[in-house]
Amino acid sequence: MTDRLEERGDFVGKGGTYAALYGVLLIFVAAAAAVQMLPLVLPIGPMYWDVLVYYDAIGRISAGQHPVTDFMMPVGPLELWMAWFSSRIFPEAHPVLLTQLAWLPVTAPVMALIVFDVARRSACAAWGLLLPWMLLTALPFNDVSYLPYAGTDAFGIYNRHGAHLIYLVTAATLFVRPPLLQGVILAVLMLSLAFCKITAFAATGPILILGLLTRHIRLRTAVGVAAVCLLVVIPIDAATGLVRAYLVDILLLAEDNAQTLLPRFLTAASQRFDVIGAGALLCLLLLAIDITGRGEREGPRRLFGFLDSDWMWIGVTLLSGLVFETQNTGSHPYVMAWPALLRVLLRPRAAHGALRGVVIALLAFTAVPLASKLMHSAIRTAALAPTYIPMNEPILGPLGRTSAKDVFVEQAERLRSIYISHRPTMEAIAKTEALPSFMLFSEHDYQYLLLREIGRAAQAIVELEAREGVRFETVFNLDFANPFPYILNRAGPRHVAIGADPSRSIPDPDEETLAAVAATDLVLEPKCPYHHARLRLEQIYASALKGRKEIPLTPCFDALIKAD
Repeated sequence: MTDRLEERGDFVGKGGTYAALYGVLLIFVAAAAAVQMLPLVLPIGPMYWDVLVYYDAIGRISAGQHPVTDFMMPVGPLELWMAWFSSRIFPEAHPVLLTQLAWLPVTAPVMALIVFDVARRSACAAWGLLLPWMLLTALPFNDVSYLPYAGTDAFGIYNRHGAHLIYLVTAATLFVRPPLLQGVILAVLMLSLAFCKITAFAATGPILILGLLTRHIRLRTAVGVAAVCLLVVIPIDAATGLVRAYLVDILLLAEDNAQTLLPRFLTAASQRFDVIGAGALLCLLLLAIDITGRGEREGPRRLFGFLDSDWMWIGVTLLSGLVFETQNTGSHPYVMAWPALLRVLLRPRAAHGALRGVVIALLAFTAVPLASKLMHSAIRTAALAPTYIPMNEPILGPLGRTSAKDVFVEQAERLRSIYISHRPTMEAIAKTEALPSFMLFSEHDYQYLLLREIGRAAQAIVELEAREGVRFETVFNLDFANPFPYILNRAGPRHVAIGADPSRSIPDPDEETLAAVAATDLVLEPKCPYHHARLRLEQIYASALKGRKEIPLTPCFDALIKAD
């Protein structure tokens, strides 16, 4: 059962396979480029503000700043550079699509190389790897629902990117055979993972170790991949100091998140227990089948067969997904198991005997939930989107091309008036560390109001500058994200953390950070609603904000202006 599929010769590519595979891949890439040229309006979704973090970074990079060395962020620097690069090519792309598809310049060529090798031995395997990757890459939805309403999932995009890159690592490990080609693919992917999301890089560890132990990855290939990575990383660090600074940021964030690890294991396991449970049962069944058929093997061959078993690969990839999900709730963590599941699916019927039907059923329960969830979300959103109300804030540019259900637009307006007229009450709630609503950041009306008021504040800044004859060269928003530099074509203060979650991603600011905040021309305080996270940000940077003049910029934003 542990014989490699390509050596069995059960599945041989037929004429035209390459043309069909590459034709589909090219059409997919062309379609991905085309949709980023269209002025699409897409429904807002839970925690939509994650996409604003990217545009915070895009605005800073465009102003000459560099990730890690000039500002701290909860993701790898290459993740932000890829988004910036995409914004240069597709300046009018919808933010959710631009960020979702930002890694295509890397992942599409890698998939083309994988398909090139795999299709020589198995057309079924090549299609089985390509089509799921296309589905995952194309649809901006997560496999976990926080609210039962249609909308795009802008949150956790960087987590999805990490999962998709690990998917390619698993595919290359199990299905690519030429050592040189496999080495090139793994080197590209490991560098990408390291600078996309460090937890994704770490999650590949068990997969790569198992690949070495089972000789799917040769030792010289592993040494070559490590050497290439070092040859790339060392000169970059010597020239810029980026790698050392990145490692320091990782350690700081790890320290801030250490106490939440166990609860996140429980959360990650419980959210998709349907997948993990079915996968665990499948592993147990495959183990039982494997044990009954291994009696004739002895010594090293028996050990190799034990490690290279289908149940072992499925178990390790699911475990890697679970570990990854502990710090990245809401991504596609278990897609990395699909290449191992595909290997089971491609086995001849005799490999599982009378239990073949049970194996296929458990495999389906493990693999289908993600695909069905993504397709259901896409179909439902596409069907309801025409009935939603588009936002009308032209100053936002592409960021404003979003819409919401009429009841959420009405809810946003009603709550806005409450936030404005009852500010002391909101401040009192914030001081208790409670939120006005337990699911506040997931609620569509909150995200819609947030984005709309950002647009109104940006317009008010432009009008203030025209009225007073001044120009604020640097702007800082005391909130989770600061898209104002992107919207206004300005700079943000250096050395601050973006994606500012006071409970997880902001270490105590040093003197350099406080000095940069103090030198910022315009600091904004969002007030609709005033909540604990915003209060904590004010407290964190309080010493750098002394002596500023506070003026009401809009009913939902106060402005703190330097005395000069």
